Amino acid sequence: MEDWYDSEEDVLGVHIRDDEYWKSIELPNGIVIDISREGKIIGIEVLRASKIFSGDVKKVIEMAKRHSK
Repeated sequence: MEDWYDSEEDVLGVHIRDDEYWKSIELPNGIVIDISREGKIIGIEVLRASKIFSGDVKKVIEMAKRHSK
């Protein structure tokens, strides 16, 4: 799995780890946290990403990829 951006839905997804998915928790600010069965954060989705990040969202994805290595 990798980081992604859906321009039609304006959602940015950031993959953190490869643990087995269990469930998602949506916070009031439009952030969705994906949790593993072990209770670890395995991914984050940002709803309305273009409203939250200024500039090009693809640059945000590339920066997230570089920092996760």
